[in-house]
Amino acid sequence: MNIVNYLEDGAGAKARVVLMLLQSNIGDGFDISYNKEQHRCEAVINIARWENCREQGYVVSLRTKDYSKQLNIAWFEHRNSDDICAIEWEQCTINSPTIDTAKFGDIYKSKYDVSKSVKYNEYIEMADWIFNELENFWIKNTEDKHVDK
Repeated sequence: MNIVNYLEDGAGAKARVVLMLLQSNIGDGFDISYNKEQHRCEAVINIARWENCREQGYVVSLRTKDYSKQLNIAWFEHRNSDDICAIEWEQCTINSPTIDTAKFGDIYKSKYDVSKSVKYNEYIEMADWIFNELENFWIKNTEDKHVDK
């Protein structure tokens, strides 16, 4: 196996770097969702591949504790530039959302209508933005905002 194809899953290298940064930041969950009595983080964050022709990346989903709301953020390398783009929308799904099942609402009406876009080398900025969006969604939709560690 050569270095170029090692760990290849179809997503672009820039999207994979953002995924690795998110994995290192989130780990087993958000610290703010830690339940002292159950000794675990309550926020469950799911990840899946995002495929839209040349836009290959990942989609992360976070549901509220009562499963009434779900935030989804897909990120990928833009098809016509080197930018890393993200689409953010709320939609509850049983399985991971795909380009065919997503109900974007007012976002992503065209390939340039994205929620966030950064230059090709701004992986950290994109990972931080996704992390903050997930964390803010959790805080906004959780009654118990205080965590005792």
